[in-house]
Amino acid sequence: MKIGKLRLSLTNNLPMYPSYDMILLRKNLIEEIVGKRRSVNEVAGILSVRRETVSRWLAKYRFEGMDGIVPKKPGPRKGIASNRTTQDIELQVIVCARAHPFKGPVCLADELPFSLHPTTIYRILKRNGVRYGYHALKKKRKSYCLDRPGREVQMDICFPFGHQRDGLAYDAIDDCSRWVYAEMKVGRTNTDTIAFLSNLITKAPFRIEAIRTDQEFSRGITEWLARQGIEHRRNPPYTPQHNGKIERYHRTFKELAVVYWPFAAELHELRYLLAQWVSYYNFHRKHGGLQMYRFTPVQKLIYAFISNSFISSNVTGSLQQNKYCEKTQKC
Repeated sequence: MKIGKLRLSLTNNLPMYPSYDMILLRKNLIEEIVGKRRSVNEVAGILSVRRETVSRWLAKYRFEGMDGIVPKKPGPRKGIASNRTTQDIELQVIVCARAHPFKGPVCLADELPFSLHPTTIYRILKRNGVRYGYHALKKKRKSYCLDRPGREVQMDICFPFGHQRDGLAYDAIDDCSRWVYAEMKVGRTNTDTIAFLSNLITKAPFRIEAIRTDQEFSRGITEWLARQGIEHRRNPPYTPQHNGKIERYHRTFKELAVVYWPFAAELHELRYLLAQWVSYYNFHRKHGGLQMYRFTPVQKLIYAFISNSFISSNVTGSLQQNKYCEKTQKC
């Protein structure tokens, strides 16, 4: 009768489980442990579980009673977390994300008037269905960042307005610091390329050791760079991922700058706008890429020069540039 009454009470107070007999057996055996009629090892042998499991059931039974030994549904608990951000903060994050649709959580953290971790921003946007509703399966590529400015500079050509009008941008970005140099031109002959490279070598605040490009640049460019003491590294065909940093810069350039440029602007106007953009990019725009530490390119240059001065006996990049200029007589 006692077991029948207990089973009736279980059916009234507990959710439906596959077997109440097992729960009752567990309860009776634990009560025998409490009454010192059985040992923990003996009960563990009867139930075919570990001794630590029986000890855990015993502690929960003493603290919670019958609820402590009833199996719980796995998974997250229902309800709102106690540390969840307030609705007012979430609303400000959503408004900021819609005002800056091309910025990720790290960049949005700089735009907010209060301090909020990028992971929290990501969860707020995903929870409210603003972004990140679907994640495509992509092969994760290994990221890298060189330790010394000028060790490799990636160069490419960008068409800001596509092929709809004249005007293209020669761009070069340092792999270590993300320092950028760019010029607006009309043609892309070897003469134009050599003129751009000459200005790049002269104005770069570091000595350039190697330049990486795609197959678009001819052997004449390779020979000219070799005479300047610079290695020309050409990517295999159809591998833009080898020039990932300059390709990513082109995307940022078009999304944050070109979209606001007038299509019918003259070439000298485009050069002025490009110079403004490059100045903003190098001196004011913070980067969240690998080993950039939310620095601007100029800040990362200073950081890299100071860091390398402690770990290497070589002169700094500025002295290397001066010696290179004296050698080539271009400064």
